[in-house]
Amino acid sequence: MDDTLREEQKLTARAVLAREGRGFAEEIGLGRTDNPASLFGLLVAAVVVAPRGETSGAARAAHELTNRWHTATDLAAADEQDVAKELGAAVEGVDRGDGDDSASGSAATLVALATALADDWGGDLRALREHAGHDPARERELLTALPGVDDGAVDVFLREVQVLWDEVAPFADTRALRAAAALGLGESAPDLARYGDRPEKIGRLAGALARIDVEGSHDEVRRAIAG
Repeated sequence: MDDTLREEQKLTARAVLAREGRGFAEEIGLGRTDNPASLFGLLVAAVVVAPRGETSGAARAAHELTNRWHTATDLAAADEQDVAKELGAAVEGVDRGDGDDSASGSAATLVALATALADDWGGDLRALREHAGHDPARERELLTALPGVDDGAVDVFLREVQVLWDEVAPFADTRALRAAAALGLGESAPDLARYGDRPEKIGRLAGALARIDVEGSHDEVRRAIAG
Protein backbone atom coordinates (compact mmCIF):
# COMPACT_ATOMS: atom_id res chain seq x y z
CA MET A 1 0.00 0.00 0.00
CA ASP A 2 1.00 3.60 -0.63
CA ASP A 3 2.90 4.96 2.39
CA THR A 4 1.03 8.27 2.16
CA LEU A 5 -2.29 6.62 2.99
CA ARG A 6 -3.77 7.31 6.39
CA GLU A 7 -3.87 4.39 8.81
CA GLU A 8 -7.68 4.51 8.81
CA GLN A 9 -7.70 4.13 5.03
CA LYS A 10 -5.40 1.12 5.20
CA LEU A 11 -7.59 -0.49 7.85
CA THR A 12 -10.70 0.20 5.79
CA ALA A 13 -9.22 -1.37 2.66
CA ARG A 14 -8.20 -4.46 4.63
CA ALA A 15 -11.68 -4.71 6.14
CA VAL A 16 -13.29 -4.45 2.70
CA LEU A 17 -11.09 -7.21 1.32
CA ALA A 18 -11.59 -9.38 4.40
CA ARG A 19 -15.36 -9.10 3.99
CA GLU A 20 -15.64 -9.46 0.20
CA GLY A 21 -12.14 -10.45 -0.79
CA ARG A 22 -12.68 -12.87 -3.65
CA GLY A 23 -12.99 -11.49 -7.11
CA PHE A 24 -16.34 -11.97 -8.83
CA ALA A 25 -14.82 -14.32 -11.41
CA GLU A 26 -13.46 -16.53 -8.64
CA GLU A 27 -16.79 -16.46 -6.82
CA ILE A 28 -18.64 -17.97 -9.77
CA GLY A 29 -15.87 -20.44 -10.61
CA LEU A 30 -14.40 -18.69 -13.66
CA GLY A 31 -10.67 -18.75 -14.17
CA ARG A 32 -9.31 -15.48 -15.50
CA THR A 33 -7.32 -16.70 -18.49
CA ASP A 34 -6.84 -14.89 -21.78
CA ASN A 35 -8.61 -17.51 -23.91
CA PRO A 36 -11.95 -17.45 -25.77
CA ALA A 37 -13.93 -19.52 -23.25
CA SER A 38 -12.79 -17.59 -20.18
CA LEU A 39 -13.35 -14.18 -21.77
CA PHE A 40 -16.77 -15.24 -23.05
CA GLY A 41 -17.70 -16.46 -19.58
CA LEU A 42 -16.70 -13.13 -18.07
CA LEU A 43 -18.82 -11.21 -20.58
CA VAL A 44 -21.88 -13.44 -20.05
CA ALA A 45 -21.48 -13.09 -16.29
CA ALA A 46 -21.22 -9.31 -16.64
CA VAL A 47 -24.43 -9.14 -18.69
CA VAL A 48 -26.26 -11.26 -16.11
CA VAL A 49 -25.14 -9.38 -13.00
CA ALA A 50 -24.90 -5.77 -14.21
CA PRO A 51 -28.62 -4.88 -13.95
CA ARG A 52 -29.09 -6.87 -10.74
CA GLY A 53 -25.94 -6.16 -8.80
CA GLU A 54 -23.61 -8.90 -7.68
CA THR A 55 -26.09 -10.56 -5.37
CA SER A 56 -26.00 -14.26 -4.59
CA GLY A 57 -28.89 -14.88 -6.99
CA ALA A 58 -27.19 -13.08 -9.87
CA ALA A 59 -23.92 -14.86 -9.15
CA ARG A 60 -25.73 -18.20 -9.11
CA ALA A 61 -27.35 -17.42 -12.46
CA ALA A 62 -23.99 -16.50 -13.98
CA HIS A 63 -22.45 -19.69 -12.61
CA GLU A 64 -25.19 -21.91 -14.03
CA LEU A 65 -24.85 -20.40 -17.50
CA THR A 66 -21.07 -20.34 -17.75
CA ASN A 67 -20.81 -23.83 -16.28
CA ARG A 68 -23.03 -25.31 -18.97
CA TRP A 69 -22.25 -23.26 -22.10
CA HIS A 70 -18.53 -22.62 -22.24
CA THR A 71 -18.16 -20.80 -25.57
CA ALA A 72 -20.09 -18.40 -27.77
CA THR A 73 -20.65 -21.19 -30.29
CA ASP A 74 -22.12 -23.41 -27.56
CA LEU A 75 -24.57 -20.78 -26.35
CA ALA A 76 -25.48 -19.60 -29.86
CA ALA A 77 -26.60 -23.15 -30.66
CA ALA A 78 -28.59 -23.54 -27.44
CA ASP A 79 -32.39 -23.64 -27.30
CA GLU A 80 -33.66 -20.43 -25.71
CA GLN A 81 -36.15 -22.34 -23.56
CA ASP A 82 -33.31 -24.48 -22.25
CA VAL A 83 -31.31 -21.38 -21.38
CA ALA A 84 -34.37 -19.81 -19.73
CA LYS A 85 -34.94 -22.94 -17.65
CA GLU A 86 -31.32 -22.89 -16.47
CA LEU A 87 -31.56 -19.21 -15.67
CA GLY A 88 -35.06 -19.06 -14.23
CA ALA A 89 -34.63 -20.39 -10.71
CA ALA A 90 -31.58 -18.22 -10.09
CA VAL A 91 -33.06 -15.07 -11.61
CA GLU A 92 -36.46 -15.36 -9.90
CA GLY A 93 -36.58 -13.08 -6.91
CA VAL A 94 -33.71 -11.00 -8.24
CA ASP A 95 -35.43 -9.36 -11.22
CA ARG A 96 -38.53 -7.28 -10.75
CA GLY A 97 -41.66 -8.65 -12.37
CA ASP A 98 -42.58 -12.16 -13.37
CA GLY A 99 -39.66 -14.59 -13.05
CA ASP A 100 -40.52 -16.71 -16.09
CA ASP A 101 -40.90 -13.72 -18.41
CA SER A 102 -37.68 -12.24 -17.09
CA ALA A 103 -35.76 -15.48 -17.60
CA SER A 104 -37.13 -15.86 -21.14
CA GLY A 105 -36.13 -12.31 -22.06
CA SER A 106 -32.67 -12.74 -20.58
CA ALA A 107 -32.23 -16.05 -22.39
CA ALA A 108 -33.12 -14.52 -25.76
CA THR A 109 -30.66 -11.68 -25.15
CA LEU A 110 -27.85 -14.03 -24.19
CA VAL A 111 -28.36 -16.28 -27.20
CA ALA A 112 -28.37 -13.19 -29.45
CA LEU A 113 -25.17 -11.99 -27.79
CA ALA A 114 -23.47 -15.34 -28.31
CA THR A 115 -24.60 -15.48 -31.96
CA ALA A 116 -23.27 -12.00 -32.69
CA LEU A 117 -19.98 -12.71 -30.95
CA ALA A 118 -19.57 -15.96 -32.91
CA ASP A 119 -20.47 -14.30 -36.22
CA ASP A 120 -18.55 -11.03 -35.81
CA TRP A 121 -15.49 -12.09 -33.82
CA GLY A 122 -15.24 -15.83 -34.25
CA GLY A 123 -16.38 -16.23 -30.65
CA ASP A 124 -13.08 -14.73 -29.46
CA LEU A 125 -13.01 -11.42 -27.61
CA ARG A 126 -9.26 -11.26 -28.18
CA ALA A 127 -10.09 -10.50 -31.82
CA LEU A 128 -12.27 -7.60 -30.69
CA ARG A 129 -9.41 -6.35 -28.52
CA GLU A 130 -6.96 -6.50 -31.41
CA HIS A 131 -9.40 -4.70 -33.71
CA ALA A 132 -9.72 -1.99 -31.07
CA GLY A 133 -5.94 -1.57 -31.02
CA HIS A 134 -5.88 -2.22 -27.26
CA ASP A 135 -7.68 1.11 -26.77
CA PRO A 136 -10.13 0.87 -23.81
CA ALA A 137 -12.51 3.48 -25.27
CA ARG A 138 -12.70 1.60 -28.56
CA GLU A 139 -13.05 -1.72 -26.73
CA ARG A 140 -16.03 -0.28 -24.87
CA GLU A 141 -17.55 0.94 -28.13
CA LEU A 142 -17.24 -2.48 -29.78
CA LEU A 143 -18.51 -4.34 -26.71
CA THR A 144 -21.61 -2.16 -26.36
CA ALA A 145 -22.38 -2.84 -30.04
CA LEU A 146 -23.08 -6.47 -29.05
CA PRO A 147 -26.69 -7.41 -28.13
CA GLY A 148 -27.48 -6.99 -24.45
CA VAL A 149 -24.14 -5.40 -23.57
CA ASP A 150 -24.68 -1.95 -22.07
CA ASP A 151 -22.23 0.31 -20.27
CA GLY A 152 -23.03 -1.34 -16.94
CA ALA A 153 -22.11 -4.76 -18.29
CA VAL A 154 -18.93 -3.39 -19.83
CA ASP A 155 -18.00 -1.85 -16.47
CA VAL A 156 -18.22 -5.26 -14.76
CA PHE A 157 -16.36 -6.95 -17.63
CA LEU A 158 -13.51 -4.42 -17.69
CA ARG A 159 -13.18 -4.50 -13.91
CA GLU A 160 -12.59 -8.26 -14.06
CA VAL A 161 -10.58 -8.39 -17.31
CA GLN A 162 -8.07 -5.72 -16.26
CA VAL A 163 -6.00 -8.56 -14.82
CA LEU A 164 -5.55 -9.86 -18.37
CA TRP A 165 -5.83 -6.71 -20.50
CA ASP A 166 -3.23 -4.35 -19.04
CA GLU A 167 -4.42 -1.34 -21.05
CA VAL A 168 -7.61 -1.30 -18.96
CA ALA A 169 -5.97 -0.98 -15.52
CA PRO A 170 -6.58 0.70 -13.20
CA PHE A 171 -10.35 0.37 -13.59
CA ALA A 172 -13.26 0.62 -11.16
CA ASP A 173 -16.96 0.76 -11.96
CA THR A 174 -19.52 3.27 -10.69
CA ARG A 175 -20.74 1.06 -7.84
CA ALA A 176 -17.20 0.47 -6.60
CA LEU A 177 -16.34 4.17 -6.69
CA ARG A 178 -19.57 5.09 -4.89
CA ALA A 179 -18.68 2.74 -2.03
CA ALA A 180 -15.05 3.89 -2.05
CA ALA A 181 -16.13 7.51 -1.64
CA ALA A 182 -18.56 6.62 1.16
CA LEU A 183 -15.83 4.75 3.03
CA GLY A 184 -13.16 7.39 2.53
CA LEU A 185 -11.01 5.34 0.16
CA GLY A 186 -11.02 7.80 -2.73
CA GLU A 187 -13.10 8.73 -5.72
CA SER A 188 -11.27 7.30 -8.75
CA ALA A 189 -9.62 4.14 -10.04
CA PRO A 190 -6.12 5.67 -9.57
CA ASP A 191 -7.10 6.31 -5.94
CA LEU A 192 -7.85 2.60 -5.52
CA ALA A 193 -4.52 1.73 -7.16
CA ARG A 194 -2.81 3.25 -4.11
CA TYR A 195 -3.96 0.25 -2.07
CA GLY A 196 -2.15 -2.20 -4.36
CA ASP A 197 -0.83 -1.35 -7.79
CA ARG A 198 -1.25 -4.80 -9.37
CA PRO A 199 -4.36 -5.12 -11.58
CA GLU A 200 -5.45 -8.23 -9.66
CA LYS A 201 -5.46 -6.32 -6.36
CA ILE A 202 -7.30 -3.35 -7.89
CA GLY A 203 -9.88 -5.69 -9.43
CA ARG A 204 -10.44 -7.51 -6.13
CA LEU A 205 -10.81 -4.26 -4.19
CA ALA A 206 -13.14 -2.73 -6.79
CA GLY A 207 -15.25 -5.90 -6.91
CA ALA A 208 -15.52 -6.01 -3.12
CA LEU A 209 -16.57 -2.36 -3.01
CA ALA A 210 -19.19 -2.92 -5.72
CA ARG A 211 -20.78 -5.70 -3.65
CA ILE A 212 -20.74 -3.51 -0.55
CA ASP A 213 -22.57 -0.82 -2.54
CA VAL A 214 -25.20 -3.33 -3.69
CA GLU A 215 -25.65 -4.78 -0.19
CA GLY A 216 -25.53 -1.43 1.59
CA SER A 217 -23.12 -2.96 4.08
CA HIS A 218 -20.93 0.11 4.63
CA ASP A 219 -21.72 0.21 8.35
CA GLU A 220 -20.63 -3.39 8.77
CA VAL A 221 -17.23 -2.47 7.35
CA ARG A 222 -17.04 0.50 9.71
CA ARG A 223 -17.92 -1.70 12.68
CA ALA A 224 -15.20 -4.18 11.68
CA ILE A 225 -12.64 -1.38 11.74
CA ALA A 226 -13.85 -0.16 15.12
CA GLY A 227 -13.36 -3.67 16.48
